[in-house]
Amino acid sequence: IVGFTTLAASRIDQPERVQEYLGKIQSSSAHLLSLINDILDMSHIESGKVSLDEQPYNLVDLLEDLYSIIQAETSARQLYFTVDTTGVRHADVRCDKLRINQILLNLLGNALKFTNPGGFVKVKVDELDGAPAGYGRYRFIVSDTGIGMSPEFVEHIFDPFERERTSTISGIQGTGLGMTITKNLVDMMHGSIAVKSVQGKGTAFTIELTLQLAGKRAAAAHESKAPHANARHHLQKSRILLVDDNDLNREIAITLLEDEGLTVEYAVDGCEAVEKIMNSPAGHYQLVLMDVQMPVMNGYEATKAIRRLSDPTRAKVPILAMTADAFEEDRQKALRSGMDGHLSKPIEIDRLFEALDELLD
Repeated sequence: IVGFTTLAASRIDQPERVQEYLGKIQSSSAHLLSLINDILDMSHIESGKVSLDEQPYNLVDLLEDLYSIIQAETSARQLYFTVDTTGVRHADVRCDKLRINQILLNLLGNALKFTNPGGFVKVKVDELDGAPAGYGRYRFIVSDTGIGMSPEFVEHIFDPFERERTSTISGIQGTGLGMTITKNLVDMMHGSIAVKSVQGKGTAFTIELTLQLAGKRAAAAHESKAPHANARHHLQKSRILLVDDNDLNREIAITLLEDEGLTVEYAVDGCEAVEKIMNSPAGHYQLVLMDVQMPVMNGYEATKAIRRLSDPTRAKVPILAMTADAFEEDRQKALRSGMDGHLSKPIEIDRLFEALDELLD
């Protein structure tokens, strides 16, 4: 990032080269962010701060969502991708959807990286016999026809920062923590994970989880809303109060939002945000984007103060946390303080507008 920033600054009069360097900076930034997130995730797991948020959900829906997430990338890489849930008899369970997704996406991410064009990547879920009453035993198999792993590396695949050192994969980015996190999450769910791999032929990960069965209404209660065809268009006249003490963060967010046609006002701490809402006409703001870590008054305190306002229109203004505190427990804390949603930094404009569209609909 530092190197390509230096190159871009020295070639500012060569737009094509600058554009190329910016693309490489963006790619490197994404990799750095994934590394930091993985290290933080590991530290949370090791310190016992990660807890499961088990809710009723439909496993078939979960796998369909997963297919939608992965399908575009498999097509771009010219891979054949299939998901098979025909072996599931009881799809409605209580589970932590976020963590199961994280496990499967970690495994699928590796399968995609290490499988050559024309290869196959498969996810198969079967319900096994022998579960206690009120529970179901489920076996998830994520397999590929990729380059495989050596027997020596398979023995250490779940160790932190382990990556196989071969010329075939030395140029592929990775943190060496994905498998460790996956193993820890499976352990938290009292499940098991095993791997079989043959070099040159492929790899298969097998996960077994015992999940509590949920009622028949679980799927209906958690059906995802179809995205609006033109989410940005009907948000264009909305006025947003951005609350963030960091000048650079504010500049980026204001520019992104104004480029999409929204009107943005800002506050630099929670106290100023509360004052702006109190002193503005009722209904003046359609949404508050609230940072959490701020001086004078943090985002949680500001949200609670807004919710206590006597005027219901002001007190009920939608508030979306926009913060670097990106773990599930942080999301829960935001919701408990009275916020309506949680979006992690850095800002990804598509995810931001999905959240805004849902809140302002």
